[in-house]
Amino acid sequence: MTDRVEIVRRLLDAFYSSRWEELMDYFAEDAVYIDPLLSEPVRGRRAIRDVMAYCHEWGLYQGEIRNIFGGGDFVAVEQRIRGTVVKPPEGMSERVVGRSFDFVEADVFEFGADGRVVRESIYADVFTLVDQLGERF
Repeated sequence: MTDRVEIVRRLLDAFYSSRWEELMDYFAEDAVYIDPLLSEPVRGRRAIRDVMAYCHEWGLYQGEIRNIFGGGDFVAVEQRIRGTVVKPPEGMSERVVGRSFDFVEADVFEFGADGRVVRESIYADVFTLVDQLGERF
C-alpha cells in the first residue's frame, strides 16, 4: 500500500464525515474535479469544496471502500455508496425526498509533485442512482 493510498483513505473519510477544511488540504489549489452528474469539470479547491458540500445538503451518505490500489501518481478506489435523499437535488422534485440509494463508483485520483490531488475523476453508476431516485438530474 502506498502513502498515496492512505491519503485517499483519509480524504474519503473526511468527505463522508463533512470535514471540509481537512478535505481541502488534500487538493491542490488548481485541482480539477470531474463528475458525470455535472455538466462540466469543476476547477479550483474552493469550487470543489462547494460541490462536495452540496452533495451533503441533499443526501445522507455512507461510503464503503471495496477496493483501493495505487501506483505512481495515481490511486483508484471502488466504492459502494449508500444513503437517503433529505432534500431534492437541483432539477429534481420533492418526490425524491426519503428515497434511498445504493450504487457503486470508481474514483481515480491523480497526485501532483507536492503530494496533493490535482485531479479526481468519478465514474459513477449514474443509471442505478437515477433509477432508484425515479427522476433524472
